[in-house]
This record gives sequence, C-alpha cells and structure tokens, in this order.
Amino acid sequence: MRTALRTAVVTTAAAVVLAAAAPRASADGEGVRSRFGTELAGHLLKSTDAEDKLRGLERAAALGTPESLDLLVRAAQSLDPGDFDLRSGPDGIGPLDQRGMLVVVRGLARWMDRERAREALAALLQAQNHALVMRGVPSNSHDPAGDEAEALARVTLARQQAALALATSGNALAIEALVATGRSSGPGQEPALQALALVPPVAPLLGGVALTTPGTIALAAEVGDLRSIDAIAGAMRTSDAGLRAAALAALGVLGDARVLEAARAAVHDKDARVRIAACDALVRLGAPGAATAVEGLVMDDATSREGLRLAQLVAGEGVTKAAAARAAASAEPSIRAAAIAALGRQPSPLAVGALSALAADPSIAGEVAAALARSPSPAATAALEAMAAAAPATRRLAARAYFVRRWMHGSRSARLDALLHTLAASTDASDRAVGAQALAALDGREHGRRPPGDVSTVELPTLTLLEHAKSGSVDAPLAAMEFAARADESLGDAVTALLASRDPVLRAHVARGLARSAASDAVGRLADAYAFETDLGVRRALVEALAARTADAGAPLRRSSLELAATLDPDRLVRTTARRALDGAPAPARPPHDDVAWLQLAAAPGTRVPAGETAMLVESDGTVRSVAFDEDGYAIVPGVAPGEATVRLAPRVQAYEAP
Repeated sequence: MRTALRTAVVTTAAAVVLAAAAPRASADGEGVRSRFGTELAGHLLKSTDAEDKLRGLERAAALGTPESLDLLVRAAQSLDPGDFDLRSGPDGIGPLDQRGMLVVVRGLARWMDRERAREALAALLQAQNHALVMRGVPSNSHDPAGDEAEALARVTLARQQAALALATSGNALAIEALVATGRSSGPGQEPALQALALVPPVAPLLGGVALTTPGTIALAAEVGDLRSIDAIAGAMRTSDAGLRAAALAALGVLGDARVLEAARAAVHDKDARVRIAACDALVRLGAPGAATAVEGLVMDDATSREGLRLAQLVAGEGVTKAAAARAAASAEPSIRAAAIAALGRQPSPLAVGALSALAADPSIAGEVAAALARSPSPAATAALEAMAAAAPATRRLAARAYFVRRWMHGSRSARLDALLHTLAASTDASDRAVGAQALAALDGREHGRRPPGDVSTVELPTLTLLEHAKSGSVDAPLAAMEFAARADESLGDAVTALLASRDPVLRAHVARGLARSAASDAVGRLADAYAFETDLGVRRALVEALAARTADAGAPLRRSSLELAATLDPDRLVRTTARRALDGAPAPARPPHDDVAWLQLAAAPGTRVPAGETAMLVESDGTVRSVAFDEDGYAIVPGVAPGEATVRLAPRVQAYEAP
C-alpha cells in the first residue's frame, strides 16, 4: 500500500509542476487527443474521490486548450463562498480540496490573456475563508486542528499565487482589481498588497485616490514609488489618525525630508499611533531632536514598548535615563527586557552604570550580562571585570558575557582572560564547564575551526539514522537529513513519509539531505514535496535543494518546479534562488555564521532549572543545532547565523508521523 501511495503522490507532483510550465496548446487544440483528454478530465472532476478530482484538474491544467480552460473556470466557480453544498458545484463538478485550489490557480495563471481566467482568479482572491478551508478537511482526522491549520495555509498560498499571477499579467484591469482588493478589508487584502510589492505596477496606479488605506500607503513606500509621495504627504492632513500614522511612516521609509516638519509637530499628537510613527520617521532620517522624541515615548505608558524599540536605534542621555527608569520600575518582564536591551545599545558610560546597578537583581542578571556583552560602550568591559569579583554564579555570568564580547567585538581584558583560565581549571564542574567551553571556542576561532555545534550523526548506520529521525529527539532533523542523503530507492517509502511529517523543521532537513542524495528519484521527491508545501522555511529548503542538484539540470521535473517557484512563489528569496538556478547561476550567498546566541532557561517560581536540559536551536536560515544548557541554565552558542532564531526544548520536537 505504501508503494502505491508513493507512486500516486509522485505522479501528482509531476502533473502539477508540469502544468505550471508546459506550453499552451494552439487555439485549434490537438484534435481527437485533446478532446479525449478534456472529456476524461471532466469525468474525473465529477468523481467523489479527492484523488480522482485532483488528477482531473491536473489533466485540465496540462492540456492548455480552450476546452480545458472552461473546465478550470468551472472548477474555480465551484469555490464560490456562497456555495455551502459540499456535494457538488456547477455542472456536477465535485468540491475541491485545497490542493485542487492550487492546481486551479496554477492552471489559470497560464491564461492571463483571457478575461475569464483573470476574473476567476480575482474571485478566488476575494472569497471568504470559511467555505474554502472546510473543503477537503477530513472529519475523522486524529488531528483536526492541525488539518484545519494546514488547509488554511494552503488557501492562503493559493490566494498569494493568484495575486501574483494577476500582478505579473501586465493587464491594467487585473492590476486595478488587485489595487482595489488591497484597499479592502477582506482576506485577499494582504496577498494583493504582497503581490503588488513583489511586482510593482508600471503605470502610476498607486497615486491619488488609491492611497486611501494604511495598507496601500505602506505598499507605495515598500515599492519605492516616488510618484506617490505627493499623495502620501496629502494623507498626513486627513482626520483619520490611522492614515496620518501610515503616511508619516511611509515618508520616513522613503527618506523624504518633507516629513520632518510634520513629524516634529506630530510627536505631540493625541493619538499614540501618530506619535510612534512620527518618532520612527525622525529616527530613520537622523533628525535633530529624534532622541528627545523617543525619550517622550519611553516615558509614556501608552507608547513605552515602541519607544524602547526605537531607543535601540538612537543614542542620548535622556533616552538612557528613561530606559533605566523603565527597567528599574516596570513589573512587566517584557518591558524590563526591552529596557535592558535598549540600555545595551547606548554607548555612554551612564548606560553601563545603569546596567551594573540592575545586575544586583538575580532575576534579571542574565539579561543584564547579555546587554553588557554586546554594548558599544568601552566601559562595559570594566563593568564585567567588576562582576567577576562577585559571587561564583555572578563570576560565571561575567565570564560568559566576556566570551561573547571578545567573540563579537574583539575586546580583550587580561583580568577576564585570566578568569576564563581559572574557571577552566576549577574543581567546581559548573565553573569548569563555562571556562573550558569558552576557551575551546576562542581557540578554534583563532585557528580557523568552526565552533563545536551539533551532536554528530554521520557515523551512525543508515537504519539507525532513520530511528533517530523518527524519535522526535533534538537530533531528529540532523539524522533525517543524513538519512535522506544516504537512502537509496529501496528506502524511498521512509523518505516520503519523513517528507510528510507534521514537523516543518524535519521536512526542511529531509530536503537538504535530498540535495546530496544519489537516488535516481530524489528530484521527483523534491518536486512532489514542493507542489503543495505551505511552510516558508520548507519551501526555501526544497528550492535550494533543487537548485543544488546541478547534475540533474536537464531533468524536466527540476526545471518545471523551479519555473513554478520563480513565477508564483510569494517569497522573494525562493523566487530569486529559483531564477538563478534556471539561469545556471549559484544560489544567493548566505550571511556568515558569526553571531552568538545567548540562551537562558527561566525556572518557574519556586523551582530550579533542570540540570542537563537539551534543546534544538533553529537558526534564522532554517538549519538546526543541538545545544545543552549548563547547570546555571545557560547555553552560549557561537557561530550562528544572524537574525531571529527559535528554540525547542527536548522532547518537544514533533516525532515523525506516517502518512
């Protein structure tokens, strides 16, 4: 049964991706063969079986004849939000699941010169979520919440691809419809604005009356449409506070100096949104008085959170004092953390002094040490030296912070270097772990070695790797990646099942493994997975894997999948990677892995941090590292990609699930 399922899925993927790239048939069709194909597609569309309907849609999309266009339009009409009879749609076409929606969108995208196709995509873009999501969601599922979330994600992806097809059509009416959808408050608003940002209109459609919502104003700024500056400036004079705030923010993004006078006046506006936008614009433009404006936001309870965000971007004594006051007085952990982070970005000794005073509170000492580690102030090193003279736990904190400071900034201190060696030679295991790990990482860096990271899985037997991949442990993604790289065709069922896991991190690492696989069906599996994948990180990994398989450059499935990604994927990086691969160019360069992650476990009140806790660090580029927390609840991980990362504590990684 599993073999049959795998074959059916791979065949489906081939039809879907080829439909996105295959040339359309001539207007005269292909005679008897074309008519037979259309009749068979129509017959399959009337089936009550979801797989039959999907094959019918794929056949219709691949034919590229006027008759097949009729079928696709009729199928799209069966998605009418007013049609809650899930038994059948127009002309007996059975209801489509969310995979079917994607196939319909991709099929119609080839007909953007036809008004009927454009209208069908515009209708799908504006349809309400309820009717679309409930189609195809199994009623007897073991995970109904997960199924519904996946269905919603596919509906969203279908909307995004429909919007992109309209945006790239070059048709003025289609783009006007997108702008109108972007001005609406319906579910199609965000996909429409996103598509217009990816493919900015050539004609000045974003000027004048179109700029009547915060979304369209933000869009004009995002695409850098200088033709819209006058219209944006006019929006600052409206009575709608939301529009005024959006206009101030947009002009700040565009770097238009005309915003300065209005922004200075707006920092005293009665609406908090306007005050925040005005300060943001002043900070972006480096205007005199920006620090004073930010200070006012930090001191105001209604705007303190956003003020502290901006305080990380502007320096001033008043900002420092306001942030220090917030850190000392606020009882809300997130506000205190933001205030400490803001102090850590201030270059003055005053900020360092405030952090040193806060370090006396053990509940926030870790956050303070992390701020001192990254502080631009030279006085921070002396503050860490003072911390090193305190109690053992505080001394270890100072050592961790000094390691980060030396790694990131190259700051050196003879006293703190000596501390690392003292801790490494200590009879106390907690001291020894901090000192030894720091010295090993610094020594490795000085000799050009990558810092120690993940638990090694490459030396394990292949079937043992599979067991690790299915275990849900912190090394499951790494094991899955190596297993997929090694697995031959005889283990294909296991690779397919891992690609169908509920865990996106696991799926992404299987894709990375398939990039190196010698299996003859690796490209087919990647194409199959990409066809209906909704998670952005997984789509990036799948397209990167397809791009990396240059030895298969002539494989039709590789090309058709990359063409689908290059034209209809809503992510800029995916589109760029796919286009470069199609042109034979290397993938875009990744940023260097030279940052440091400072991780801290917080114990619940009245409890202690559990010893030996392990976790998975998912870096900003989607790769994972297995980390272990020390006895104090800290893990300092050097050599990570810059950007936002996530942490999963063991054993919370979702285990493999068979499809």
